[in-house]
Order: sequence, then C-alpha cells, then structure tokens
Amino acid sequence: MNKLMSNIDWILMLRLVMGGSMVFIGYQSNDYIPAIAGGFFIVYSIIGAKYKIGCGYNSNCGVSINKNNQFKMPSVKESKAVEFTELK
Repeated sequence: MNKLMSNIDWILMLRLVMGGSMVFIGYQSNDYIPAIAGGFFIVYSIIGAKYKIGCGYNSNCGVSINKNNQFKMPSVKESKAVEFTELK
C-alpha cells in the first residue's frame, strides 16, 4: 500500500480533481466559461506533470526562506525639501 501511495502524483491528482469539478459545474449550470477554464486546467496539469513544470514540482515556485537570509531594509536617503505653493 505504501508503494502504491508513493507512486501517485498527488499534485496531478489535485489539479485533475479541481479541473474536473470545474467542468462538471459548468456542465450542470450550462455555463461554458468554467467548463472551458476547467478543461484548460486539465490540459495544463497533464502537460505540467509530464514535464514536471509549475508549482509543486520544483523549488522555484513561491518564496523559500533560508535561515541565513538577513532581511535588511534598503538604505533610505533623505530627500531634498520640497517647496509647496498654496493656490487660492
């Protein structure tokens, strides 16, 4: 059972379920916009799983925080004073 669970591509499974539910909802409500978007998402998820691209397959997606990062604010230089002229 563990070998079967480790062979399943869970990211593809989640994407297919989401795309399939969008197609199903679009079919139920006779609305083609979510059905087309769901179909596009299914095609994208299959291509993404084949070539291992997109969020979930590589570490280039999102923000990765490293313990050695030092978050420093950029140096702020004082700007010259701006003269305001009041209009009446």
